[in-house]
Amino acid sequence: MSTTSNWKRIVLGAILLASKVWDDQAVWNVDYCQILKDMVVEDVNELERVFLELIQFNINVQQSAYAKYYFDLRSIAEQHGLTLPIDTLDKKRAKKLEARSQNEEYDKLAEMVESGPVK
Repeated sequence: MSTTSNWKRIVLGAILLASKVWDDQAVWNVDYCQILKDMVVEDVNELERVFLELIQFNINVQQSAYAKYYFDLRSIAEQHGLTLPIDTLDKKRAKKLEARSQNEEYDKLAEMVESGPVK
């Protein structure tokens, strides 16, 4: 459950994991510590482990969920006079994103199994 005292860590955990899922050259956890001076790499590693546990290691994004939030965010941006990239989400691109998400989920689970149990 998010509260006024933990929402920033939840968002950070989501960004950290999303960057690793979607970027071929993701930022290392130690690099986040260069930006977030009050965090040490052990804290970032633990945040990532706990976040994965909380989402039950399910990093797959269903096509329907992606599409919903994609269009919701576009609407909010338009309401505030902001622009988003021109690329629209078509069915082919949505399927490709979903497949990539499933592959990354498998890879991340394999990595976690190899690294041993979470404390």
